Amino acid sequence: MESTSAKSFNVRSTSFPSKSHPNLARVQECLHVFKAWEASPSRKAQFVTSLAHLKDLYISINAFLQLPLSQQALCGKERLVGQLMDDFVCLMDVCGMVKDSLLHMKEQYETLRSMFRRGDSGLEASIYAYHCSRKRMKKDMAKCLSLLRSVEKHVCSSSDSLDVVDQVLKDVRAAAVSILSFLSSIISGRKASHSVFSKFKMLGSKSQNEEGVHDGASDIEKADVAILSLYGHSSKAIKEDAARDAQKQMETVDLTLRETEVELEDFFRCLIQAKVSLLNIVTGC
Repeated sequence: MESTSAKSFNVRSTSFPSKSHPNLARVQECLHVFKAWEASPSRKAQFVTSLAHLKDLYISINAFLQLPLSQQALCGKERLVGQLMDDFVCLMDVCGMVKDSLLHMKEQYETLRSMFRRGDSGLEASIYAYHCSRKRMKKDMAKCLSLLRSVEKHVCSSSDSLDVVDQVLKDVRAAAVSILSFLSSIISGRKASHSVFSKFKMLGSKSQNEEGVHDGASDIEKADVAILSLYGHSSKAIKEDAARDAQKQMETVDLTLRETEVELEDFFRCLIQAKVSLLNIVTGC
């Protein structure tokens, strides 16, 4: 999925007087910011920032769609406009599924933290329930990636010889696919996490936890490892130490989840506005 934006990202402004239209310059600026983020080696730790970039990009594209030249360029292109609206609906569906997963994750964290505070004897059952919940999230994120692939196909099927309006709309969809695919993968966690639970269930050793939290892991992945490492601990001292680590990891992720929810909601509203702008263009032609 990551190759989509690399192939399609190509801002051009031929036949469109960009000096007279700061809205176009702003779209191009946002696309370049996105490209810089995508090339960053530390982008896994910056996915909240990536959503902020995406929100800014779609705010700028909404302003761009208000330009008379943009509207004239899209008049008579019913197939393209219809495809754009379908793609925006897919992106909104992905936003909804991601928001639901974030909310469920926060609820799971709160349940576990409450049990840690009370020293509840049913902790292992809750950890297993958390494991099952994360597996369901992985399935939901797989559905998100499937929806994003449908948008990606539209982006990749576009001609290489496009006017500036078509090219910009192609690039902004590619950016959304790239960032939302990345976010879905982060929420899902790495594939190896399928075997993490079974390892801890059999061994329950602290060394497994240290091995799991390696360089490059996201905060969500680290929290998964810390929580699942509690399953099967027989030593009270080790369990208390592991519980503190798990609580610390969950607190870190919880803050990130709240920030992500805010940015995702703002982006969702931008998508609605963009869809409305396209409808207005169609009805005004």
